[in-house]
Amino acid sequence: MPLTAVDNPLTLRLLGLLVERPMHQYALATALNERHPYLNAKSGSVYTLVRSLEAAGWVAPTGVEQMGNRPARTVYALTEQGWDTFRERVRRQIREARVTTSAFVDALAYLGALDRDEAPHVLRERQESLRERIAELERAGDVGLPEITMIEVDFVLHQLRAETEWIRALVARIDRDELAWPAKGRA
Repeated sequence: MPLTAVDNPLTLRLLGLLVERPMHQYALATALNERHPYLNAKSGSVYTLVRSLEAAGWVAPTGVEQMGNRPARTVYALTEQGWDTFRERVRRQIREARVTTSAFVDALAYLGALDRDEAPHVLRERQESLRERIAELERAGDVGLPEITMIEVDFVLHQLRAETEWIRALVARIDRDELAWPAKGRA
C-alpha cells in the first residue's frame, strides 16, 4: 500500500501520458485503460490521483476544454518538477524494480496439493486465460503509436507467451507421469 497518493503505481503511467500531451482527467482515464486494459483503472482513482499530483506540484492546469454539451474539463500538463520526477522514477524503477512474486507463483508452489488429474485441468484453464490476455494486449499494442511508447506491452507479451509455453510443458510432464506426486493431503 502506498504511503502517499503519489506513490500509487499508476503515477508513472499518468505522468507518462502527460509527457505525450496535456489532457483532462477523463481523457487520462480513457487513455490509461485503452493502453493498459489489464490495469482496469477506475476513473475515480485517476481523478483523485491527478489532484494529488497537482498538490505535489507535478502537474498543473493549463486551460479548460469543452466539446459540445459535455461539461468543461480542466486540462493538465506536467510541470518542470513533474518532468524531473517522472524521469527520476523511470531511472530508479528500471535500475531497481524487483521481479514481483505473483499470486500464481505462490499457488504454483502448492500444485501438488491438487489431485494429479485436476492439476492439468486447472493449468489448462490458466493457459486459456493467458491466451485471452495475450490477445487483449496485442490489440492494445496496436494503437498506431511508435513502438518505444508501448515497449512495456511487448515485454509483458513475451512474459505471458513464455509462461504459456512453460505451462504447456508442465502439463505434458504431468500427463507423462514424469513428476512425483505427493500423497493425498500432503503438498
